[in-house]
Amino acid sequence: MKLKDLLLEVSLNEGKSDYKFLMKNKMKLTPEERKEAMDRGCVWHFNGGGPSCAIWKSKKKDGKVVYGCNTHRCMQVKKTLKGAINAFKFVKTTA
Repeated sequence: MKLKDLLLEVSLNEGKSDYKFLMKNKMKLTPEERKEAMDRGCVWHFNGGGPSCAIWKSKKKDGKVVYGCNTHRCMQVKKTLKGAINAFKFVKTTA
């Protein structure tokens, strides 16, 4: 295995670990955060249900709060709600 392939594999495995940790440590958005995200169009529409907020909040291993959005192909994690809202524009294209 070439060094660059090994580094890519390690990087992907670390990403999976971070994803699992973030999903396990999700927190509820405040009503104000949820409203801002949904007002800016960060919504998913599931079968038969109404719109659901596409932005979530979690704590990293170092205890810092982060905001993110994801599909089954892509995840973006940002330090601020506004950063996650802006990242959603790209994430939505991967759905």
